Amino acid sequence: MEGEKVYHLSPLMIALASVLLGALGQVLWKYGLNFIEFSPEMFFNLKGLAKIIMNGWIPAGILCYFFSMVLWLKALKEAELSYVYPLISLNFVILTLIGALLFHEHVSVLRVIGVLLIVAGIIAVAYS
Repeated sequence: MEGEKVYHLSPLMIALASVLLGALGQVLWKYGLNFIEFSPEMFFNLKGLAKIIMNGWIPAGILCYFFSMVLWLKALKEAELSYVYPLISLNFVILTLIGALLFHEHVSVLRVIGVLLIVAGIIAVAYS
């Protein structure tokens, strides 16, 4: 339409949104697994599939992963692979924080150092 502004997200913002959706998917899966006895065989029979679907959290995580993939494909289309791919390592940072804060997971000093090195690497790539 005439006069409408069209906003375009940069490949970096699209990739970051993809990473965040992927991390959210992991969190939903982790939380959802608290409510069912899970085994991979559940995906291969109707009773097991029904339990997974009725759980709600696991299908929500799968949807997050699907939309994360769609955004990731868009980012890959518009940017260099060597520029956007290191952003995936942000999942280590995000999920370490969420694991500690939401799920009360122990985070060792060595893991904190590793996460800080990952952040340094992402910053180096972002400025390259």
